[in-house]
Amino acid sequence: MASFTGKAGKCSNFGNCSLADARTTIEVPNGQDFVCTECAKPLLLMDDGPQGGGNSKALAVGALLLVLLLAAGGIAWSLMSGKKAPEPAPPVVVEQPQAPQAPQAPKAEPAAQPPVSGNCSVSDERVGLCRRPAP
Repeated sequence: MASFTGKAGKCSNFGNCSLADARTTIEVPNGQDFVCTECAKPLLLMDDGPQGGGNSKALAVGALLLVLLLAAGGIAWSLMSGKKAPEPAPPVVVEQPQAPQAPQAPKAEPAAQPPVSGNCSVSDERVGLCRRPAP
């Protein structure tokens, strides 16, 4: 569009107009009726805004995907790195003052076996005063 000083539009008479079916942009010079040159129906005004305006939506989707990818990467990294177990502190040795020990009694020699006697009662034998002869 070099130096066109008019309006541009598209016909919306689909099925009845070949220009509408082809989605052709129709340029109408200033001063003429803003209607289709084939079917004479009113045209829909085309915006002369920046071409490629649809890219803003794609750019927003791409930015959202990038943010989600970075978040997923950060979560994966933190889970994979894991937390190292803290090193246990070295045990603290506290020396307890030893209480004075009571002198130990000298070890007694094993008691001698009681004498074997024929008139030893069961209770005397139980307490170790005597032994009965073997039958």
